[in-house]
Amino acid sequence: MTRKAARTRKSQSKKTKSQEEDTIMTEAAPAATTADAAASSDIAEDSASAGISRDDVLSKLPDNRFELELEFIQSLASPAYLHYLATSNYLTDPAFIAYLRYLQYWREPPYSRFITYPHCLAFLDLLLTNETFRRELATVPFRNFLHEQQFYSWQHRSRHLYGSGGNDDTKAKDGEDGQDGVIAATGTAVPAGGDVAATAASAPAGS
Repeated sequence: MTRKAARTRKSQSKKTKSQEEDTIMTEAAPAATTADAAASSDIAEDSASAGISRDDVLSKLPDNRFELELEFIQSLASPAYLHYLATSNYLTDPAFIAYLRYLQYWREPPYSRFITYPHCLAFLDLLLTNETFRRELATVPFRNFLHEQQFYSWQHRSRHLYGSGGNDDTKAKDGEDGQDGVIAATGTAVPAGGDVAATAASAPAGS
């Protein structure tokens, strides 16, 4: 292969890769969704009330907005991070709550497929709809309770998909011990299907 042919082939390969990346980002870019249109409307209202034009606000958004928002929303899957937000008074800030409302576009199929930790969407819903949940996140016992329920949810899913790795008697005993552990630790059993969000929402205050 001549040098010229090699350079041409390398150039074509880079072009193809660039086109594939552009396709992915075009599909994932929030600007094309109804949710983002609503968010843009919110931006327009907020900026107008602050005496700032919408174009000025949008022009200051970073080019890697998609990656930043994907990273942030997935951080909401961490009870420790939610506790940090609560103790730092973010969850009582109307502007921050408005930003969480904007992030609901990640529920849409074109975007949810990029999410690795789906608990973030369940917690996002609780943050927006349950004032008690937001308040109790500031307490260490509730943070620990939420973390425990999240662990049991993962454990249930793992056993359901892959089994416990032992014989049937061992599996049955493990299942009983796991459920007893949930009840002993929290006073609340994980519902069938391991719905951590529902269990957390119904937990007694200060658990």
